[in-house]
Amino acid sequence: MEKIRIMTYNIQHGHVYLSQKPGDEIDLTKTGAVMRDLGADIIGVNEVRGNSSGAHPGYTAQAEELGAYLGYHAYFGRAIYVGGKCPYGNAVLSRWPIVEAKTIRIPDPVSPADSRHMEPRCIVRCVIEIPSDSPFSDCIAVYSTHFGLNPTEAEHAASTLIALLRDESLPFVVMGDFNLQPDSPLLAPLYKYLTPTDDLMAEDERFSFPSNAPRCKIDYIFTGNGAVPTAAKTEHIVASDHCPIWADIAW
Repeated sequence: MEKIRIMTYNIQHGHVYLSQKPGDEIDLTKTGAVMRDLGADIIGVNEVRGNSSGAHPGYTAQAEELGAYLGYHAYFGRAIYVGGKCPYGNAVLSRWPIVEAKTIRIPDPVSPADSRHMEPRCIVRCVIEIPSDSPFSDCIAVYSTHFGLNPTEAEHAASTLIALLRDESLPFVVMGDFNLQPDSPLLAPLYKYLTPTDDLMAEDERFSFPSNAPRCKIDYIFTGNGAVPTAAKTEHIVASDHCPIWADIAW
C-alpha cells in the first residue's frame, strides 16, 4: 500500500539553532532540507514568519519560500504581528493542492491577571485533495497549531481544537507544538478520542525538545475519523530548536 507521510516541525522561524554567528542567523535551506530528506508529503509548520523584510531583512514569506523550495503548495495562517509589523503564525505545506484553508483564532485570556506569557495564537485548518491513486479516497483535513505558554490560553487552545474536531467530517490529522507534556490534563481528551502516534515509538524516542539534547515531548501528531498511523518517528536532528516528527498514515 502506498503511504502518506505527515510531519510536524517547529522551525523557530528558520533560525539556525546553536549558531555561532552573531545575531539571528536565518537559513531556510537548512529547514527545507530536513523536510525534503524526511520525505514528508504534508507538513504542519510552527513559528513561521510572514513577509516582513521591510522591518527585518531576514524575514521573507517563509511558508511560500519553503513551498517553492520543495515544489509544494503552501498556506500561512497569521496569529500575530510581532512588533506590530511582522506576521507570525503557523503554516501547512502540501505536495498536493490545498482546496480549502482557514485560520481560526484561539481566544485570548479575558482577565488581566492571566496576561503572563500571553501571545495570541491560532489553529490552521487545510483541506488537501489527495490524488486518486493514493490510499485516500478523496480529501484529508490537516490541523496545524501552536499552543501558548500561558495556562489560560492553553486551555482555550485545547477546547477550541476539540470543538473543531468534533465537527470534522473528513479523515484528519492534528499536529503541532502543544507546549504540554503527555500527562497534561489538557491533552487527555485528545489521547482519549484520537489516535496518537506515540505508541509507534519507544518511550525515549518520543522526546522532541530541545533538539540537541531532547528531554521532553511537546510536539505531537494525532489522527482521527479513520486515518490510522502505521509508523512514526521523532528525528533527532539539530536545525531548529525542536525535532521534527513524522508519521505514515493510511485508512
